[in-house]
Amino acid sequence: MSGVPYTVEVLDKLRWNAHLGKHKHFQAGNRGRTHHVTFGIPVVLINIALGSVLFAFLGEDGAFPQWAKWSGATLTLVAAGLGAIQTFFNFEKQYMEHRAVGNEYLGIARECERLLALYFDGLLPLEELSQNIERINIEYAKVNARSEGLTVSPKEYRAALAVQERKKSEETSLLQRYSQSVSSNPSTGTPPQHNPRRQGFPLLG
Repeated sequence: MSGVPYTVEVLDKLRWNAHLGKHKHFQAGNRGRTHHVTFGIPVVLINIALGSVLFAFLGEDGAFPQWAKWSGATLTLVAAGLGAIQTFFNFEKQYMEHRAVGNEYLGIARECERLLALYFDGLLPLEELSQNIERINIEYAKVNARSEGLTVSPKEYRAALAVQERKKSEETSLLQRYSQSVSSNPSTGTPPQHNPRRQGFPLLG
């Protein structure tokens, strides 16, 4: 982008990647939550049904008809299987971990936006911005390391990318606004810290 320091472009790219990381882990978290509910609710309903049948027949001299025995045994096996799947995959824990990592990515994206706003408002020198990028890169690498054990499917990644692209088309980033202003008025291409404070650069959500 003409007139934009490479340091600023790097920070904006980091912001983009952090937002993408947020979206893909939120998508994966929703998958874990859906599986938790899908396998959990039938177990609860089966246990309620078995308990109701048990109390119903206890009132009839404790005599269980053959169909009740086989139905009860089948439902018990189904409930045990669903419970075993839940225990093995631990969908609720996956959901919580994906949400936690997604929020960490969101925090990094917000910090990038804050620094970009300070730079474009002329309140943060380019050298200091560069130093902050090094700090944010370290934080970003730590979050990436924590997310290595969390699975994000290709479908979830594509969904996250679609959300990110849609937001890009609907909302104009600080860097895009600045680049547009430079293109329309080259005199604004001087370093922001030497320019008057600019207005109208919205932060992305």
